[in-house]
Amino acid sequence: MIQIKHKATGAVMMQLDADSLHGVKLTGIKFSGACLRGFCFRELDLRNSDLRETDLRECDFSGANLNGIILDGANAARAIFSGADLTDASLVSVDFSDARMARVNMRYAKLTGANLAGADLTRADVSMADLRANLNRTNLFHADLRGADLSGANLTGANLEEADLTNANMTCAIMARAKVRDTIDSAGRHKQVVAAGSVRTVARPSRPWWQFWS
Repeated sequence: MIQIKHKATGAVMMQLDADSLHGVKLTGIKFSGACLRGFCFRELDLRNSDLRETDLRECDFSGANLNGIILDGANAARAIFSGADLTDASLVSVDFSDARMARVNMRYAKLTGANLAGADLTRADVSMADLRANLNRTNLFHADLRGADLSGANLTGANLEEADLTNANMTCAIMARAKVRDTIDSAGRHKQVVAAGSVRTVARPSRPWWQFWS
């Protein structure tokens, strides 16, 4: 028996006579404010669902289809999103601290105000994403950050080794102690980004036709 309850009121939002969610139609579900802590959504289809303000701590979304999902304000600390598709997802103010997100696809995702402190985004695709977020100690090794908006982002202690920042907006990004070996900078040059100071302002390159930030 599976019960999904509201995290504040305890009201039952869904009840299933099953041992897992596999085989259950979840596309477009609306569980705003639910407590889903520890649930397994591995390889499930949750496209265009509304899970804003939910408790997703320690959930497993490995390989799940989360295209267009709304998670605004959710707590996804220590959750697993490895290989998940979060293309065009709304992830405003989500707590992804210490989440495992290797190879995640977050193209065009909106992460304004999100907390990715200590998260592992190794080889993630976050191109064209709004990453004006807390990326303190985030592992972005070999990540695709092309065209991302990192203006004002906190990249203190982040690992940007071998990451591609071509055409990224790095205006006023905080780069103190960031690792930048073999990083491709915002101008598309294969060289290290200067990260000695606490704040670095990078001039914007000429904007290509697909650039969305102003």
